[in-house]
Amino acid sequence: MFGKKKPPLPPYILQVLTTEYLIEGTIEGDHRLYLPSLEEMDSFPLRLTSVQVQTTRLEDIPTQTCAQFMVMGDNTVALIPRMELSQMPQYDVWKIPNVAIQGVFHFGPYLVEGRLMLARDGFFENGMPMFDVGISSRIPGTRWEKLQAPFALVNGRWLQGYEPA
Repeated sequence: MFGKKKPPLPPYILQVLTTEYLIEGTIEGDHRLYLPSLEEMDSFPLRLTSVQVQTTRLEDIPTQTCAQFMVMGDNTVALIPRMELSQMPQYDVWKIPNVAIQGVFHFGPYLVEGRLMLARDGFFENGMPMFDVGISSRIPGTRWEKLQAPFALVNGRWLQGYEPA
């Protein structure tokens, strides 16, 4: 009579790119990802486990590892889940936006290439899905060359402009 209960989603790796750090850790599989709006003063932190925190700046600071880290959303530029997108709890929401803009987007100190999805033409939100993502840093001395991902949730708060493809 009742459908089978879905098994819980397994934890997965989440990369959090902020204006200062690249944070990578494990998050519970059923956790819903979101970015706080400008009006929200209080946001819920993301709880990550088995975490590595590295600076995106020139300073020669070693990568910090910790068992648990609470990520605040205010300075988050992108959330990059390393999980099959169709398995994520918000997949149905993220595939709804139907206006795609292909290009290079300037988010804070980063250049983000890919396909940005908008709910309607010209309407940029805080949490916007982006597909076929390539993120490079404009900060001298950054430890990584380019982050590649099939999907990222990007923060419109940090969008300074874009070059349409």
